[in-house]
Amino acid sequence: MKKALKELKNKITKIKKPKKISDKVWRDFVDKTTIVLMAGGESSRFSEVTKGNPVNKNAFRLPNGDSMIEMTIRMYKAAGFKNFVALVFHNATSIEEILADGTGLGVKIKYSYDPEIPVGKGGAIKNAILNMSIPKEHYCIIHNPDDVIVDFVGSFPRHIVEGHIYGKRSLATVVVVEETPYTYTGMKIINNVVHQIEMYPQIPIPTHIGVTILSPGTYSYFDKYFDLKKKADFESVLFPILAKRKLLGAVSIPSNCWIAVNNAKSYKELVKRLGKK
Repeated sequence: MKKALKELKNKITKIKKPKKISDKVWRDFVDKTTIVLMAGGESSRFSEVTKGNPVNKNAFRLPNGDSMIEMTIRMYKAAGFKNFVALVFHNATSIEEILADGTGLGVKIKYSYDPEIPVGKGGAIKNAILNMSIPKEHYCIIHNPDDVIVDFVGSFPRHIVEGHIYGKRSLATVVVVEETPYTYTGMKIINNVVHQIEMYPQIPIPTHIGVTILSPGTYSYFDKYFDLKKKADFESVLFPILAKRKLLGAVSIPSNCWIAVNNAKSYKELVKRLGKK
């Protein structure tokens, strides 16, 4: 089974390590970039952790007193980013209470409130562009704070920016892991007979981890393909369009550096990983 999976990976995944950029190129990029924190979701699957408390899961206090959204901000702040905008809707107050204007974290934080009707992540970004929370001349790094980066060797922000710059023609860059664990028992079956069994095999299909870099050239796509009257996620609408035009780049990180915290099981994994630090 492992041999077959390796052959599959060789067929569908060829991601080169991005080249290093100079400090000047890096500083120029940082100065004209806004970090966009997606923090407006209802997070119904996380309710077994919050136990009905009116708190956005990104602001939920971990056992060490931290929160996922503060962890994310500090990661980008340590790399030099200062401009942030939180896209909020469900339990927005809990986000504002811990972040305020960002002074306590040494950054500047704006808020963009979703329209009263559900508009999805695509509509939330379009709304932030329209209300100028995302400056039209800025790049933006969109990061779902519940997609937590852990144990990454080096600077995660600089690595993904290098990946974006490496894809010179790319208007947008998705951050991926090159394989993810299958959450069930995997089997090799021939003529109705099970020949091999592997628990939670790594499936070698590149998976978006909830982090995306957008160049200003993508904003016209939001104007054209999204409106504020219906729900749409930008991944399902924008990515296929850009991919068809060969304008969507990719940069990868190790699979073990990403935890998608969306339920009690993944929350326990995060707590466990943080406890080892």
